[in-house]
Amino acid sequence: MRPRPANLSATATSGTAKWIGVALILLSATGFTINIVISNLAYRDGIDVPTINAVRHSVTITLLILFLKIRGKKLLLPPRERYAGLALGISVFLMGFGYLSATQYIPVSVAVLIFYSSPFLVALIARFTEKEAITALRLIAITIAFIGLALALEIQSFAGLNWRGFVFAFLGALGAASFVAVSSVAIRTAETQAVNVHCLTIGTILFVAFMFISGGPAEHIAVAGWFKLAVASIALTIGYVTLLIGLEIIGPVKTSMLLNTEPILTIFLAAILLGERLSFTQLIGAALVITGIILITRK
Repeated sequence: MRPRPANLSATATSGTAKWIGVALILLSATGFTINIVISNLAYRDGIDVPTINAVRHSVTITLLILFLKIRGKKLLLPPRERYAGLALGISVFLMGFGYLSATQYIPVSVAVLIFYSSPFLVALIARFTEKEAITALRLIAITIAFIGLALALEIQSFAGLNWRGFVFAFLGALGAASFVAVSSVAIRTAETQAVNVHCLTIGTILFVAFMFISGGPAEHIAVAGWFKLAVASIALTIGYVTLLIGLEIIGPVKTSMLLNTEPILTIFLAAILLGERLSFTQLIGAALVITGIILITRK
């Protein structure tokens, strides 16, 4: 186990180290974005969501273990960190299960907006786990970014929407918030990617079990479908690997805020790959999200 300072995020968030952490989280958001868009293309090819989730995470955990074995990294964790890593697997499952289940009851844009309310939850949790004060500037930055997301996603109204969708979307947000906050604590004293292996292993097991409970894997997947699943899996691997490294440097609150770039990147990437058009309101919303991120990541 490599030694770490008691509060790495507090000692390494100045100068070059801070911006390396920011760059890693932005790379993570990009990986998650590519994963989402390509997975959507696979879904359009007729591959069901449980199969997509199970395949993506199975490939991701396999690639991660191979990568760490080649580098000679140990995958075992001390008991406390091991239990934390295993518990994080539930967070991984909640993120995917909650968000995807929500889209069955409410519009995707509304589900995404609720899912990315997670920075509020992270700020609250970090008040106790990281001793990070909930400052006025931090709340203003999070609120500006949240309003920006609402504009970027072109939310019109919540009236008449199924309450089940809100519950599932909030479960996804809770999973995302708990993953960021608990990971930040677990990686203080443990190998970062070993924590990743433990949480993704449990998450993968849950996704595979859910796939079989939902009727089993999809049949007759074309070569193009397998290719899209492979690209999505590689992107997902990059997202998780860079997420925990960046989280270790800049802390949970800034990490959750920077991850708000993911839906913005998704909108722009969807415009490029899926032919969707961007409105002026969406551009204004994207600008507000970026403003919120700048406010919370500045010294």
